[in-house]
Amino acid sequence: MYSIREVLQKKEWDAFVKKQKYSPFVQSYKYGEFYVSLHEQYWILGVYKGEELVGGSVVLTTHAKRGHFFYLPYGPILAFDDKNMVEAFFTALAKKAKVEHMDFIRVSPFLSDSQEGRAVLQDHGFRPAPMHVLAENSWLLDLSQSEETLLANMKKNHRNLIHRCEREGVTVETSVKPAALGILHAMLDETEKRHNFTRFSRPYIDNEFSQFAKDGEALVYLATLPNGEPDAAAIIIFYGNMAVYRHSASRNLDKKLPTSYMIQWNVILEAKKRGMRWYNFWGVEPPGASRNHPFAGIGHFKRGFGGFQEDLLHCQDLPLTKKYWFNWCIETLRKKKRGF
Repeated sequence: MYSIREVLQKKEWDAFVKKQKYSPFVQSYKYGEFYVSLHEQYWILGVYKGEELVGGSVVLTTHAKRGHFFYLPYGPILAFDDKNMVEAFFTALAKKAKVEHMDFIRVSPFLSDSQEGRAVLQDHGFRPAPMHVLAENSWLLDLSQSEETLLANMKKNHRNLIHRCEREGVTVETSVKPAALGILHAMLDETEKRHNFTRFSRPYIDNEFSQFAKDGEALVYLATLPNGEPDAAAIIIFYGNMAVYRHSASRNLDKKLPTSYMIQWNVILEAKKRGMRWYNFWGVEPPGASRNHPFAGIGHFKRGFGGFQEDLLHCQDLPLTKKYWFNWCIETLRKKKRGF
């Protein structure tokens, strides 16, 4: 009924991803090209019904001392209630992983967390991964509402701070130039020292950004205080029907003018202008998390803009060799260290 083969026409795959309810940019072939810049490989494994592309996933390689694995970022995209489709895809994927000498397969479909979804993957040998890779608790905003409604649905404090920044002369500009990325990196360096966290490297961010910026699908947002001093920056990716708050940093030089709020409002307006349905604020803390959770503060900030939380199925692993358990031990220790 279904045939599984590599998708050779990259635009065919992107057209398919963009037709989904949510169109995650990490399922674009451009994200695969980004992984090539990291000296890894990727394939697009498609599910065909006749000649019609009906499912599949970008498949990335990760080679590490702790083990080699396939990773499907927010994939696969399948009809998970179709047993024949799921069986055909995972059988072909496991076969390819063994040919490529992988120790395990890791998937994290953009699929709402449910007992049914967990059971489907468990039936195919998957088990919960020690850690998440992409955000599994995301805050989404429906952009089909009017600007007036979006403002009205914000927390009063958020709305007032946006208006204050507008009145006081905070400006927000967009750019794709290296100089703008340089400002973001300088702020990330400051934030890393201030909050003692490990940031993504400059090459990582720059290479990811360039893949999408060349087609107008990524912008650097820069917010400047009335005195002309840069105060906040963010990278936003616009892909398919979804804008994504990907990387950001702020200096918070003037506590009365939180420029990050102005960036978010400008992103919302641009996404609406592009006809997008969703704005994905990315990760927030999971339900029931304590106030000490690493995402608690940023989660409060994101929720204030209105929207809803989408809790996704936790990342799942399919062990293929004994080396998987070495990786499992290392990542379990990392999870405890990071407080997740």
